[in-house]
Amino acid sequence: MSLKNAADPALERGRLRVVIATIAINVVVVSLLTFAPWSDWRTGAALNLVDNCLLLGFVLAKRDALLARFLVFGLVVGIAELPADAWLVDYTRTLDYSIGGGPMIWRSPLWMPLAWEVVAVQFGYIGLRLWERFGKLGLLIIAVLGAINIPFYEEMARRIHWWQYTGCRMISFTPWYIILGEFGIALVFALLARILRRSSWRMAIIAGFFGAISIFGCYAVAFLLTDQFVKL
Repeated sequence: MSLKNAADPALERGRLRVVIATIAINVVVVSLLTFAPWSDWRTGAALNLVDNCLLLGFVLAKRDALLARFLVFGLVVGIAELPADAWLVDYTRTLDYSIGGGPMIWRSPLWMPLAWEVVAVQFGYIGLRLWERFGKLGLLIIAVLGAINIPFYEEMARRIHWWQYTGCRMISFTPWYIILGEFGIALVFALLARILRRSSWRMAIIAGFFGAISIFGCYAVAFLLTDQFVKL
């Protein structure tokens, strides 16, 4: 099956709608899961499978090469991000996945690469559109959205038994370093997304590795600023 590379307006609108739909679905489902005391790793895995089915379904139905590259980018981010998760669990000792149970891959739940894949697609593509529409202001907007939207999941995760944080400076149950780190991560995803606009599959993979490195780097810098330097 050949894929369409043309950025025609109808395809762009459809692509934007499906990406926004995954965000809306996630917010609604996560909010509802706070009323489900039985929630655990299975609900996280199921939600990310739904997201991926929607995104992959759009790729297949519309033969969308750009969104396909975003999925490759996101999957590489999700897999290559595992060392960052291990660092948060073993070095900072602030992140705890044990409350969710279920199978693990290294120090992360088995479904975590899919979760980061979806995040990378969402903030990468929406960040790209904002950048193309508003320039540098668009980049600032997506960074602020990253600092607001993703910590929403951090706050809810403890209540729906996915993960929790302890032993660091926090607002409610969300660490300061996560908020600051997500600001930088969303910004980097948007910057990397421009590479995917007319690039090759190989460049999508390379961009994914840089995205994963940015996760590690943003969290490390943020943790040092909020939880280490303040102790000096």
